[in-house]
Amino acid sequence: MPKKNLSSSGQTGPLSVGNVVSASLRIYRDHFKSYFGLALVAYLWLLVPIYGWAKYSAIAALISRLAFGEVREKPETVSDARREVNPRMWSFLWAGILTFLIFLGVSLVGGLAMGILAGGAAAIFGQNYVIIGALVVVAVIAFLIIYIRIISRLLIVELPLAIEGDLYAGGAIGRSWQLTKGSVGRIQWIVVVAFLISVPVYIVSNVLTVIIQNVLTKILGSESSLFFLLYIMLLVVVSIVFGAIVIPFWQAIKAVIYYDLRSRKEGLGLQMRDR
Repeated sequence: MPKKNLSSSGQTGPLSVGNVVSASLRIYRDHFKSYFGLALVAYLWLLVPIYGWAKYSAIAALISRLAFGEVREKPETVSDARREVNPRMWSFLWAGILTFLIFLGVSLVGGLAMGILAGGAAAIFGQNYVIIGALVVVAVIAFLIIYIRIISRLLIVELPLAIEGDLYAGGAIGRSWQLTKGSVGRIQWIVVVAFLISVPVYIVSNVLTVIIQNVLTKILGSESSLFFLLYIMLLVVVSIVFGAIVIPFWQAIKAVIYYDLRSRKEGLGLQMRDR
């Protein structure tokens, strides 16, 4: 079956959930070896505090930039893309920290609001736990909807930084918020489908972790200090390997979403902005 090139498909409306996911899977499959190698190095950098976290953020963005080049049919070599991404390494880290703080703030405000709601409901309805429970459930659902919408608005933060050379961390967050306006519902469905596709990998990872734990317990005993050391080491290895398998797919998803949003809102035939 011939490849469907999104940049030359003539489609003027938004890409369907299926188109985004299938395009991301194709890019992931065609470049698995290269992207997996980059992701593996990125996860190893996570073991180094601060500087390593910045390197991880930059390499993850590098994978997205490479995938973006593929979807717009203007591929880059890893070395060329790296030259564009590396100078903004600390901006990627700072953007990640700001995004985390936004989610943390939303979580704290949501938790506080639900606590106040539960306390107020208890004061009004006394021991009528059915009404109190129903109000709490509604509040939790409302919070989850808001939280997921914010995730969708900030999903592509690293893409503007990796591709549009005149932005920094704060501007990248604003750019992601701007581009995803009006597309939140579709992005949510894309994330759900992508997550379901990733589930088997997570299941295999968890099963392997349980197998390792059981084997080490039988050989060394769960009270052994050597058991604890080996288990932690093998757990880190499994987490790194399986994380490196999954992250290129998600970075490709982000790249296709970013391409789709920019091509519809700013015109097809996009050109990289000069730094």
